[in-house]
Amino acid sequence: MRRLLPLVVCLLAARVAAAGEVVVKAAPNDGRDHTREFLAAIAACPKKHARLVIPPGKYDLFAGKNPADANTLMVFDGFEDLSVDGQGAELIFHGQTSCLGFRNCRAVTLRNLVIDWARPPHSVGTVTAAGDKSFDVQVAPEFPVAGGEPIGAYMDFDPATRLPARHGLDEYGTVESTELIGPQRLRVHLKGQARIKPGVLAVLRHQVYGGTAVAMNRCKDARVENLTMYSVPGMGVVAGVTENVTLDRVRVMLRPGTGRLVSATADATHFGGCKGTVELRDCLFEGMGDDAVNVKSGLYLTVREKLDARTVIAQHNLKMTDLPDPGDAVEFSHVDTLLPYATGVVKSARLLGADGLHRVEFAAPLPGELKPGDVVGNVSRAPRVRVARCVVRNNRARGMLIQTRDALVENCRFENCTSGGVWVMTEVVYFFESIGTRDVVVRNNTFINCNYGGPLGEGVLMATAYLKDFQYPPRSGVHRRVLFEGNTIRGADNAGIFAAGVDGLTVKGNTIEDVCRMPTRDEGRDAIAVRSSTNVRIEGNTVEPGKQGAAFRSALGVGPGVPAGGLSQAGNKGF
Repeated sequence: MRRLLPLVVCLLAARVAAAGEVVVKAAPNDGRDHTREFLAAIAACPKKHARLVIPPGKYDLFAGKNPADANTLMVFDGFEDLSVDGQGAELIFHGQTSCLGFRNCRAVTLRNLVIDWARPPHSVGTVTAAGDKSFDVQVAPEFPVAGGEPIGAYMDFDPATRLPARHGLDEYGTVESTELIGPQRLRVHLKGQARIKPGVLAVLRHQVYGGTAVAMNRCKDARVENLTMYSVPGMGVVAGVTENVTLDRVRVMLRPGTGRLVSATADATHFGGCKGTVELRDCLFEGMGDDAVNVKSGLYLTVREKLDARTVIAQHNLKMTDLPDPGDAVEFSHVDTLLPYATGVVKSARLLGADGLHRVEFAAPLPGELKPGDVVGNVSRAPRVRVARCVVRNNRARGMLIQTRDALVENCRFENCTSGGVWVMTEVVYFFESIGTRDVVVRNNTFINCNYGGPLGEGVLMATAYLKDFQYPPRSGVHRRVLFEGNTIRGADNAGIFAAGVDGLTVKGNTIEDVCRMPTRDEGRDAIAVRSSTNVRIEGNTVEPGKQGAAFRSALGVGPGVPAGGLSQAGNKGF
């Protein structure tokens, strides 16, 4: 009974203002923990037609204070027609936690909210010394350190531009420990040889995947509007197996007036296994530790064993789970080509134990050429994508990863992305993210100084697949019907546009300047590089040789796997 009393008191603190409307009853701007009042307000919301209102002001919330969920502070489960209106309120989180989790909700809207962390999950400082297996960092005062802080990843930044260093470090999992050797001075002990140099800025990400600001799982018709995230120890907005997701004026950005160089320590947004339409418009993504947008049909499951004529045991490469639903359609592919050779419909699926083993039964007999090592990709979870008028800048890694079907990215701006701007891709190297795309359009976008740091790729705009050991597809058809049209690419160390494994590639009306500046591979010496593709049209593009980088070789490089008559050119300038 004693345990129930605090909850009863808190429920009384949540004022029900009108039918279905609940107002968080907490005094903002006082610096104390408001988690209990927020949990009480959520508990007071009706499961249907609820409106949760957070009055303006600043509220502090502390990790581990939700007795029902150790990982997420505020959980909304099973709501229908739910609106959460922050009215401009700012939530300041303390500790390692996820913030808002929406599960099994229908028609949910989150709007008018600011999210930040009291102590950002990264530090910035100047490297003062480097030894064989350690380096010292004088950390800026706004990032207080005491020694013993974990470092999941670190990079070197240029102190003049405050951007990631050109062809700089991109270190993950190499830090052994940290110790305080003076006021705000950390010694970072490494597992191997130190490569960082004195004088550079070190950006230390203490967490990489430590929490999510907004997570949606198995929801339908979800909207996020006018949301600002200044700091997140992981990803900003994540949607998994959710049907119809809209992000409107969502900002993941560096807090003005601070010395921060990282916003979200991982992706700004990540969509896995969704259905319907994923739409992003008028968003800003700045200073992330990873991609701005990743839309994928899910994860490839590798067939480990064929149990009978209709059943397999399958497992993800990293033992992650991605359980298909009954009725989901899948494609079977050999990993040495990633070309689908058969389809199937799932009858039932369940997990076996803790090793990420999936037992999947199909409605019809399995294809005769199925063999262990083949991969299964979920076609039913490949959502339409519509992205318009978004800005991506000053981040590590790519702007957008498009790993789905029926996608349009238009009228966006990408600036100072250390890797590519938009990559249309799939891979069976490490993450095993699916799926081979169809009908992708990337048009009327601007790319400024992209693909210059870690992790470098072949091109700013790219459509390819990575097979084992990052090999390219031996022939076309992994991706089909890809259009790159009307884009401006200005500044890159490798190619402007690269494609491999595409059947039906159109590169039309693009302007490419100052690429091939400092190539890291042979394909990076051509403004446009194409290989193992067919039905390729290169039309109306402008690539003036005098306006390219020092290592520029040609406007168009055609590699192996492009058959005679498989590529046509017309109306190009500078070729």
